[in-house]
Amino acid sequence: MLTDSLNMPNATSNFTRNDAPALRLFRKSESSDDDEKRLKRREKNRVAAQRSRKRQTQRADELHEAYECLEQENSLLRKEVQLLLEEQQRLTDALKAHEPLCPVLNCGMTSTSRSAGTMSPEFMSR
Repeated sequence: MLTDSLNMPNATSNFTRNDAPALRLFRKSESSDDDEKRLKRREKNRVAAQRSRKRQTQRADELHEAYECLEQENSLLRKEVQLLLEEQQRLTDALKAHEPLCPVLNCGMTSTSRSAGTMSPEFMSR
């Protein structure tokens, strides 16, 4: 039995030349376990990287879509501003054309009150 315990490799005994094939087999199995673990870890990392890239692409697509919507809204608002400015100019021109002909403005206002934009007291009492 003592000879059997010498030939059996374990954590507390030293290996002999007779144990070399068993040691190689042990190292091979240990190496293949490490290889399997490494392959599993690499596969898991590859899948996680794919998910991350997919999320990043989806986020970029969402941002691009939001950008296009905002650009379209901005364009519409700029057109609306331009139309309002044109309307303001037309109304200003119409008011300027109307002022000299307006009997309400001309009858009770003095020239100074007309330029200041105020009405005389006698006009306000009417």
